[in-house]
This record gives sequence, C-alpha cells and structure tokens, in this order.
Amino acid sequence: MNGELLTLCAILIVLAGAILPALSLDVVAVLAVAILVLGGVLSPEQAVDGFGSTTVLIVGGMFVLAEAMQRTGAAQGIGTLVENAAAKGPRVLMLALLPVVMLLSGIMNNTGVVVLLLPLLIAAGQDAKISPSRLLLPLSYASILGGTLTLVGTTTTLLVDGIVRQTRVPGQSGAFYDGFSFLEILPMGIVFCALGLAYLTFVGYKLLPNRTGLVMPLSAETTRQYMTEIVLTENSKLIGKRLVDMPQLSRKMRFLQLVRAEETRWPPFHKETLQVDDILLVKGSPEEIVKLLRQPGLHGPQETDDGGRVQAVDLALAEVMVAPKSRLDHQTVTEARIRDRFSVVVLAVMRSGEHVREQLGSLRLRVGDILLVQGEPPDIERLARNERDLVLLGGTPPPVRRKKKAPFAIGVVAVALGLSAFGVIPLLIAVLVASIVLVAGGCLTSNRAYRSIDLRILVVLGCMLGVGMAAKETGLASRVAGYLLDVGHRLESFAGPSWEHYGVLAMIYLTTAILTEVVTNAGTAAIMVPIALETAEKADVSHRPFVFAVALAASCSFLTPVGYQTNLLVYGPGGYKLRDYLRVGTPLAIMLWIVATFLLPIVYPFSG
Repeated sequence: MNGELLTLCAILIVLAGAILPALSLDVVAVLAVAILVLGGVLSPEQAVDGFGSTTVLIVGGMFVLAEAMQRTGAAQGIGTLVENAAAKGPRVLMLALLPVVMLLSGIMNNTGVVVLLLPLLIAAGQDAKISPSRLLLPLSYASILGGTLTLVGTTTTLLVDGIVRQTRVPGQSGAFYDGFSFLEILPMGIVFCALGLAYLTFVGYKLLPNRTGLVMPLSAETTRQYMTEIVLTENSKLIGKRLVDMPQLSRKMRFLQLVRAEETRWPPFHKETLQVDDILLVKGSPEEIVKLLRQPGLHGPQETDDGGRVQAVDLALAEVMVAPKSRLDHQTVTEARIRDRFSVVVLAVMRSGEHVREQLGSLRLRVGDILLVQGEPPDIERLARNERDLVLLGGTPPPVRRKKKAPFAIGVVAVALGLSAFGVIPLLIAVLVASIVLVAGGCLTSNRAYRSIDLRILVVLGCMLGVGMAAKETGLASRVAGYLLDVGHRLESFAGPSWEHYGVLAMIYLTTAILTEVVTNAGTAAIMVPIALETAEKADVSHRPFVFAVALAASCSFLTPVGYQTNLLVYGPGGYKLRDYLRVGTPLAIMLWIVATFLLPIVYPFSG
C-alpha cells in the first residue's frame, strides 16, 4: 500500500479512537504505529524513537512536580482567596481567582489545577448563593489559557516542540529544526490570558447560564437527576401494583427499564403488574431515590439482604466524581468494588447529557461521572482521601498530609523552572533533578511519584511522535501543505501579496482549532505540525509562526466538553449543556483566532 495512504489510515484510526468513547486512545495509538511499522512506513527503531525523546521524559517529570505541589498543599492557600472573593460577588471572584488559576496552569498540569479548585469553588459558591454554572466553565477556560504561558504549561506544547525537534530540515544533512525555549510562547500566552480574563469577566459572564447545578447541598431541592436500580422483594408494598396506580411515585421518578428474570422490558410499562424480584431502573433526584429506598422490601444496588445500608438514618450522603487518571475509568460499578474498598454504597450514577439505560452494576464508569454514595461519615472521609480515583464534590477536600513541606516544594519547582527559563540548564535536567530533590526532601514518596505519572498519556505522546514522523516522511504533510498554499495564492490575487502568508496562517490555526474540538490535542498536533513545517518550507518563510499557531490552537479548546479534559470535568458539576460551551466559547475562540493571525507574525516574523 502507498505510504501516504497507509499513514492517512493510521491517522484516521487515531481520530476514531478520539471520537468513539468505546475505544481507548492509547490502544489505538499503539495500533496506528504498529500498522505503520508493518506497512514499512516506519522502521521499528523509528517507531520507538518517540518514547526516548526528551518530550516524553519532561512530561513524566512534570507529573511528579505537580503531584508534589498538590501533596504539600502548595496551592491550598487559594481556598481563603476564593471564600473572601465569593462573598463580594461572582465578578470579583473571577477577577481574583482566574489570574491565579492561569499562573498555576503555566507550571502545573491543567487538569490537576481544576481538580484541586473544583470542590473549593463549589463550596464557596454555595455559601455565597452563586450557582456553579456561573463559575466552573470560567475555571476550565482559565486553566486552558494559562497553559499557553510556558513550554510546560500543557503536554500539547511539549508535543509540538518534540515533533519540531525530531524533524530534519530539508536540504541540510543532519540538521533538525530548532524547538521552543521555555518562555518563548510567553508573549502570546500573556495576550491570550489578558483577553480571556477580560472576556470571561465582562462578556462571557453574561452568557453563562444561571442554572441549578448538578452538585448542590443534598438537602436542597435541585434539578439534578441520577440513575439507579431498585430490586423488589416479597416484603415490598409495591408487589401486585401497577405504576399507573401510583401517580405520586411516577410523577417524581422516571422509570427507564423493567428487568424480569432474563427479560428486559422498555417503556411504556406503567400498566405492568410488579412482581417479586423485579428490577426497576429509575431516574430521579437524590432525595427521592433515598426516600424510595427506605421503604421496606426495596433494595438498592450492592445492598445486603436486610437492606440496612440504606434504611439506616445515621448515614451520610456524598457526591463524588470519577477523577482523571482514575483506576475506575472504564470499570463497571461492580468491578470497581467501591463498597468493599470504602464501606460505602453506590446508590446512583449521574452522567450529564447522556440518557443511561444500563443496570447500575454493569455500567462502565467514565471520567467525569458523578456517583451518589451513602455510608458512615468516617467512611466518606476515607473515600475522600483517595483523591487519585474519586474527587469529593461539595464537601471537605482531602486533607493535606505534608503541609510543612509546601515552602520547600514551591522553592524547588521555582528554582528548577527558573534556571531552565533563563537557559542555565536544559529543561529536561531541571525537571528530573527537581523530581529527585522533592522525593529526597520528603514532599512525596518514591511510590507516590511513580503513581503520579500517567502512563497512558506518555504512550499516546510517544506514538504521536511516530505518527508525525510518518506524515512528514511519506509526503502526506507536503501534499496538504501544497493545497493550503494554493488557497493562499488565490487569496493573494484577491487581496494583495501581503495577505498570502497571513491567509495560510489563519487556515492552519482554524483547522487545528476545529480538529482539537473532536480529536485529542495530541492527535491534532501530530497531524498539523508536519503540515505547518512543510507549508513554511514551501513558502520559504520561517516555520515558527506556523508551529506556534498549531501549539496555541491545539491547546485552546472551548467549544465542546470533550475537546479538553478540564471542560469534561466541569460538565456535570456545573449542570452544563453543549450549547453553553458553544455560546460562551465561540466568541472567545474567534477572538483568539483573529488576534493570533495578526500577532503571531509580529512576535515570530515570517522572515525570522
């Protein structure tokens, strides 16, 4: 098969893995590289080159640095700022909080920043009577914008840098393109952050919904809906009755499915006569679910025969979210063994924006799912301390275990990144040495350091470097670059010669921005960086404005909940819908696209 066609097939496989939730991106990334090797596009040595690159090692080290900052509570002081600012109103809160979020995201993993601040912001909003829907989307957007401040702000920028560094310059034997310095992206990042802050505070705020969130005090009347299953035993008063005869129940609960023996029945079944051992899949508020489960003869999921876990009146309710990098991701509720591990019962699962029609035990959990759990207060607290898998929403955040080490952790990270920023030592050495010092200094254990590294992300990065190499070597990137330049030439004849390069730059940014909304940032970067390099080579101009356009556009996803993980994390807790992302994010995305098109050639000239 033609090398270009085979590479295109590999890219389409990666796109499918990013779009289809049933496929795991790390698995399809490995499959894509395997296809390229078997097809002779890449040699085995070229296929694994990416895993030994400085990019992958730097990303692994940054996970350790971010974990040390979280474990020592280096950013916990933000909680006081949030509480004080929230009392003065949402705009004051955003003006006080968002710049801090942006600065933290410049040196920490964006997702980690959002996970850290999410419970604090929800709690502060509840106290100040501010809906989560007015706060959480700006939190996500601010973390995304903050990632554009430095080379390590996002793994996307590091991946773009890695692809550039491993690409040979045509006509120069043995020479490779120059990568980015630590703060080279900072001028554009400052502009993006300033514009984003102004927009979110004074314009975007007016477009945010004032909607009752999916995470609110459990005693309040809210609109959030959970899915759970109810098992009828012989002691139930519902046996022999029909749902149509119980309007007071059917008005409060939505009945999705009836399972009788091995037969599954779908609505409408309100005239069905209920029998012993029937399983009802229902949807409703936490209050109504708990009220129903307290009736004699009704069992919830994972209960003992006596039903005592739900019937007891001294148990606490909590809402927890499946965290990024959670070991529970893609496990069923039964496989997760949450009851065995934490002595709490999962009463219901809420997946915003999706109508779930599965029995609770067989439901496969995903990052961002919110679980309604019940247990004794000490067990709830123990579950909250397991911050790797579950994030407690609306409650007390996990306790900081090494608080006295916070100044030391901040100092080590600041010195390491500062030395790299000023060119004293390479970034890779700075990150690795800082990681060792933090472990040796007691900020975190070596086991915790290893567990903090998300191997799936490293696998995706290593594979994407190989896919990017294939796009360059087979000429696929060159072909696409030729098409872009043809459009640029037409623009030149229409608007004048000075607009040719600006038009091509605008198209590269826009194409990257659109792709990153439906594909992962890593996949988009792997596709677009070789195209950007080939376009610059064919146009005989500097590659830097084009590759920085890819880095910025691939890092800034505002239009969908799946375009960036932080957007997904706030989706359920904020009670958002897709239209909220489109309404608030579209003006911001268009504004940044226009600004980048005209400002990038000034900061990184075409003639550079």
